[in-house]
Amino acid sequence: MEIIAPLARFAFAHNQGPARIVLDPIYRVVARSLLPAQLPLSSRLTAQRYDEDLYERYREQSRKLQYFVEDLDFTSARPDLLTERERAFVHTSTLGETSGMAVADGFLRAFRRSPELASFFGTWFVEELNHFRGFHRYAALMGERWSSTRVDAVAEVEFRPYADDPLEIAACNMFQELMAYLIYRAFAREAHDPFLADMALRFSKDELRHFKFYESVVARAIQRDPSFRVTVLAIFLKATTPFNQVSGGASATLGHVATGLYYLRAREYAYFLDRVEFLLGTRLESLFEASLEIMTSRCQRCDEHTFRCACMAARPAA
Repeated sequence: MEIIAPLARFAFAHNQGPARIVLDPIYRVVARSLLPAQLPLSSRLTAQRYDEDLYERYREQSRKLQYFVEDLDFTSARPDLLTERERAFVHTSTLGETSGMAVADGFLRAFRRSPELASFFGTWFVEELNHFRGFHRYAALMGERWSSTRVDAVAEVEFRPYADDPLEIAACNMFQELMAYLIYRAFAREAHDPFLADMALRFSKDELRHFKFYESVVARAIQRDPSFRVTVLAIFLKATTPFNQVSGGASATLGHVATGLYYLRAREYAYFLDRVEFLLGTRLESLFEASLEIMTSRCQRCDEHTFRCACMAARPAA
């Protein structure tokens, strides 16, 4: 493990850069070995039925749940209550949401030939704008407003597309939405500022809707072609996110990922495995545990790796 861990972190930090030409085939070989062609689809996936156009139902739901982050009462925010870890998380989330805005044109271009995906992505952009503006506004309340230079540095990154296939990009986005949902949800349980906790919980619900849309697209593709599971697993193994390209180097990338993964706790990890089993027909629990042991720290209370930890800090009284 002492030798494997640094190599695994190095591979992760570089797997969206030029090293992709070497690393991508390795991820696919590993994924193919873990998902033999004869592995049956999960019974839940086999029983599920999906519309030809998933966006119509999503649009109906989205219109009922629409909100504007500017309507939240930011005057009630108490950033002075945050721990240093929570303040760092605000900046990691701000970076993630800023990168989403900066690279959105590339995703829209990739989806342009799919009315379903292009329509969804247009709605996604508007909904994610709440997250972008919300975290930037909160960082300013902390007295740590991002300078225009810092924002521009993210926007000016020449973002490399995850893939040429729009379905593969949808699977990459699915993974990101899943992780954002789980991490925001867990952070909302622990954040010491009740306003920030409520905002993160609201954002987590958005991310869950986004994840479920992409999951439906991916699940439908697997029903039609079970071999697509290999692509999905390779994406899960790579843990594909914009952080790899916009953080500013391997060390910063790993730092932001560690900051986020601290909030992937036992409840969230169980949900993650459930969705893996639904899509792939197997949980691959030992594989993901080995990966998370490399990427996560131990809880200071129970000394378990954080993804196995069920204890969360209690918020102080307001």
